[in-house]
Parts: sequence; C-alpha cells; structure tokens
Amino acid sequence: MKRLVLLSLILSGAVIFSFGQTTWDDFESNRRAHYSFVNGVFVPYLGNPDPVGNTSSVVAQYTRNAAELFDVLVIDGDAVMEDLAPYLSNTKQMSIDVWSPAAGITVQITLEDTSTAEPANFPTGRHSVYLATTTQDSAWETLTFTFDNRPDAAVPDTIVTRIVLLFNPNTNTDGTYFFDNLIGPEFAVDPCAGATSSDSLLTDFECEQDAFVTFNHGASLRRVPNPDQSGINTSDFMASYIRNPGEEFDVIVGGFSQPIVFGDTNAFRIHVWDGNAPTGVRLAIQYRDDAGNTLLDISDSVSTTAASQWEELTFRFGDLSDTTVNTFVLLFDPGDFTNDTYFWDNMTLVSDANLVNIEDYLENGNVQVFPNPSQGLTQFQYDLRQAGEVSISIHDISGRLVDEIRPGFQGAGPQQLSWENRSLEAGMYFYTFQVNEQITGGKIVISR
Repeated sequence: MKRLVLLSLILSGAVIFSFGQTTWDDFESNRRAHYSFVNGVFVPYLGNPDPVGNTSSVVAQYTRNAAELFDVLVIDGDAVMEDLAPYLSNTKQMSIDVWSPAAGITVQITLEDTSTAEPANFPTGRHSVYLATTTQDSAWETLTFTFDNRPDAAVPDTIVTRIVLLFNPNTNTDGTYFFDNLIGPEFAVDPCAGATSSDSLLTDFECEQDAFVTFNHGASLRRVPNPDQSGINTSDFMASYIRNPGEEFDVIVGGFSQPIVFGDTNAFRIHVWDGNAPTGVRLAIQYRDDAGNTLLDISDSVSTTAASQWEELTFRFGDLSDTTVNTFVLLFDPGDFTNDTYFWDNMTLVSDANLVNIEDYLENGNVQVFPNPSQGLTQFQYDLRQAGEVSISIHDISGRLVDEIRPGFQGAGPQQLSWENRSLEAGMYFYTFQVNEQITGGKIVISR
C-alpha cells in the first residue's frame, strides 16, 4: 500500500513543488500546518459538501465570529519559511481553494514573525499582507493572493514562520466558509525532506499522513504540538480531541490514501494519552462502497490504563487475509456522555509476527469473575498457559484507582485470587488484568 501512496505523492509533487512552493494543508496526505489560535468556529476535518470544482474528500469549515472585526486563523508551519522576496514582487503567489457564501468577499493572508508579533502590538512583526477577492457565490474557486503592503519592513524575509488567514476582515459579519489546499511559501529546511516512508505507519500527524479524518462529532479535533514528550511518544505533533458530551457514541471517521488489503496483518496500534484513565476506546475497520454502504465492519475495544501518560493500545481483528478495508471509526468512551480531552498519535498496522496477545498467556483468553454482582468478596479465576508477572487493578467510574492485587510472578496452570471489597460503596467498577505487558479487563458491579 505504501508504495502506491509514495508514487502518488511523487507525481503530485511535480506540480506542488514546480515553483518551489509547499502544500501546507490539504487535510488529507499533506498536513504541514497547525492552527494555534482561531477566533471563529473551525472544523478542520469535514467531508467535502460540494465536490464540484474541488474533488477533495476532506476540507475545512470555518464560521466567522461576528464579534471580531479582524477574525483570524493563526497557522504555524513546521519550520521557518524560505526567502519571501519573490512574494513581495508577486513572482511567487500563495493560493487557497475557497467556497464562499458570496462573491466580492476579501480574503487576507498576513505573514508574521512569531518572535515579535503579539495580539496587541500591530504592526510589529507583520512582514507582509496579501489579498484576494472571491468571485463565486456558493461555489469552489482557487484564490491567488497578491502582495498588498508591508506593515513592518524591519522583519527580514528569512525568519517568518506564521500565516494568519482572515475571511472578510474589518467587518462584523458571520458566514460559513470552506477552504482547502493551502499552497504557501516553501520551508527553508523541510523537516520531512529525506524522511524514510514506513510500510506500517499510517499517520503520525507529521510526515506520514496515509490515514486522515473525514468526519468527527467532537468539539475539536486538531493537529497540535505534543503536550507530553516523555515516555513512549516523543513526536512533535499529534491529534487533540475533545469529546462531544451530547453524543453517546461520539465518532471519529477516517479513510486511507489507498485501501488496505490485509495479508498477515490483523491489528492496529495507536498511541493514546488519557487524563482520566481507564477509558474504553473502540476501533472499527470497515469497507464502504462508492454509495457509502458499509459492506464490512469489524471492531475491537480496549481500555486505557495509565492516566496522564502515553500508552500504546492494540486493537486485534483476527484473521483478515485478503480482506480489504478503506475506512476506520474511532470512538473514545463509547456509550457515555463525557467531554474529556484525549490525545492520539501513530496509527500503525501490526503483523502477526509482531503481536503478543493476552491469549498467549490465558487459556480461553479470558478471566472468570464471580460473583458479579458482588456483595463483598470477588474471585478472579484464570488459567495461565505460561508463567508471567500478574497484577489486577480496580478503578471506580471516575478513573480513580481504588485497589490493586499484586500476586507477582505466577507459574503456568489454574490460578485464583480473592478480592475483598466490603469497604467500597455500591456501584460499577472496572478491573484491569495484566500479565507482563498484555492486558484485558472488564466491569464489576458491587451491590449491598
């Protein structure tokens, strides 16, 4: 699959880079921008509502904040821009595909030096301003930006890192716009230049973008800097997701640059940071035909276990040889109405040879818990296929750790552990059963 993706990027690159410019964001395979501040309502992953004039599957939606005269989207790139002198002379020009609710609307780009530009110190740090005007009403068009003025001539042409995008500036209007394919100045040093493509990594929100989001229910899904580069995920960028509390089954729906045909691959891994672990996470892989009908739907659910740190979740799908999928659906805390924030990164395909399952340690792949509901004493019964380090942790519904059982290293064969819970209030609890690095879990109800 990755070979096909790389070929398509090479071919498209002949156009994108023919004038030395860079696709900052197409909301699919090229994601080189991160949106550090937005005045209005910004939805950066949305199925294209009007494929006439722009055939992209995914675009961004922006609803202007009428309370702001200069309503902005602040867009930071991956690196410092190359020499901007050609843009001042219009030898090179930036462009963006825009769907506007009316013709005659001004769209503005300001290039800024982030080290000196501040919200209230205009014109300091503003290198240059570029303007374009919509000519279409409720239709896609490509806007090309022409140099207009240079607010702060003291800003050198070689230190700029930021694009500020404004729709209908200097007005108190609202209106919903769609935009796509932001073509901007090239980077002086491209952090992805020479990067080796991976056959298994689908997206890292940096140089690998072969999986992309097409729809989400949440309040915000953004590519943002990694807030916690300790532990297993040292990436610079990842996705931030705020769950929609109005949706019981709040979904993130995405696709792949090329359909995946499974050989010996039967699992996905995703890095997740959850401030309120444990949380159930479900991943479904699907095949949808051109009419949108779902012809295949296979899912697996796991739980986060580590609060406020990165962990790797593995979703297993069994034998999928010669099975084709083109869609994924990711749900955080399905079946609930929470509005927690999650970070996720590094969606990866995993082959059988690289998998160690909980089934490799447990006969029948499960743990027997009885009685359930329990009134004071719960038994955990399991049969180890091979020796390992065993632990059981118990959390309440808020994610707080309430008890741990640590028998330590246990040999192969039938095992049974008792858990005394008479001091806990009645209600639902979650247990996590771990053998070495492999995890399973479930629910326990305590009644009085």
